[in-house]
Amino acid sequence: MLRNGFAVIIGLLALSTVLAYSIQEGFSRRSVEIHRDFVHSQEVLNNLRRVLWLTGIAARDYFLNEADDRAIQYEQELAKLQNEATSLLPELRKSGAHDKTVRELENQFHDLLTTLAGSGAGAQGLDKKNPYEFIQQEVVPRRNAAGELLRDLEQANRDSLSDSEKRFTSTRSAATGSLIFLLGACLIAGILVAVASTRYSNHLERQAMERFIEVSEAKSQLEQLSARLMEIQEEERTKLSRELHDEVVQNLAVLKIEINRATTAVPQEMAELKRSLSQAKILAESTMRSVRDISMLLRPSLLDDLGLEPALQAQAEDFSRRTGTVCELDAGDVTDDLPPSIKTCVYRVVQEALRNCEKHSRATRVSIRVVQSQFDLNVEIRDNGVGYAPPEQGRSSPFHLGVLGMRERATALGGTFTTQSAPKEGTVVRLQIPLNGVALAAPHTIEAHA
Repeated sequence: MLRNGFAVIIGLLALSTVLAYSIQEGFSRRSVEIHRDFVHSQEVLNNLRRVLWLTGIAARDYFLNEADDRAIQYEQELAKLQNEATSLLPELRKSGAHDKTVRELENQFHDLLTTLAGSGAGAQGLDKKNPYEFIQQEVVPRRNAAGELLRDLEQANRDSLSDSEKRFTSTRSAATGSLIFLLGACLIAGILVAVASTRYSNHLERQAMERFIEVSEAKSQLEQLSARLMEIQEEERTKLSRELHDEVVQNLAVLKIEINRATTAVPQEMAELKRSLSQAKILAESTMRSVRDISMLLRPSLLDDLGLEPALQAQAEDFSRRTGTVCELDAGDVTDDLPPSIKTCVYRVVQEALRNCEKHSRATRVSIRVVQSQFDLNVEIRDNGVGYAPPEQGRSSPFHLGVLGMRERATALGGTFTTQSAPKEGTVVRLQIPLNGVALAAPHTIEAHA
């Protein structure tokens, strides 16, 4: 609708421009033509008037001239005037108007010139006539009649000019009215398109706002759901970790003690039985370590019992022991009275970052830095591994789900999570969580090596 409306407006504007240019060109051309025709007609009439008066003067000069060659001069002058009149009269006929008056004028000129030529006898025919009577009775009446016709034609030419000007004005008024109508149509179409586009854009804006509110509410609900799921997950992990530690590990410890007692009670000659009991003891110890590691992985008791710093220290040492990678921990500004949710978030983010480092980075050194201020808690995990190219738009990173989980944990606490990496330049993971004025502790640095 908007496209068609604007196309109509542009088309009307283009049409009005072309029409205005055409009108202007037509008016200018018509005005020039009217002026040219009038000037040409006036020029022809003036020349005929001049010829008319020169014929009378030629006759008078003939009677007053006493030269021997006056007849020859007179005939030459008369022939010249006749030729000029013959060439000028057709110019009047070309106009197509006042044909009757032009024909009468032609007859008067022909009669006058014939009379001046001595009715075909030449200049000698005038010698037999009385000069005064000839001029007054033959020349003057014919010359006056021709002059009247010329005045009539001149007046008719002026009237024709006035009529042309009136038609020109009328045509110009009609064209101006058409142009004004077309511009009015452009204005009305523009107003309609503007109103329609405004309403349509307002409708789209309302729809976009409604969708934005829906998406925001859905995102908020998803974040709340994700936070609740992670909370439930941590609760289940804590419960399972404690059950493993309190039940399974204790039972395995009792089993180990009983195996030791049985080994002591077996006589020396029962060497085969002693070997079986030793194998059972080793298996019990291995199982106990595995269960303890699983319990630590699910929920480290250090995090709840001693705080964030010892838990991160144990995690760094375990990472160094398993991978042979140097892992440095700097948590000098962390206090022991952080909320459990913050401690859990930091621990899980560091845990996931170290897991990604172990799987993808091939790093030889990893540093963990935790800085706490009055307003926020900042965590940075940096390695010197191979890094990775930032994913293109619409594609995920090599460990997208892990990054998504870390980002969701940070968002649930109102914090931010970012990653920075480049090929052969390592990876940096940053976590920032806002606090509500937690006191600072004395700084210290802990290093864990393989």
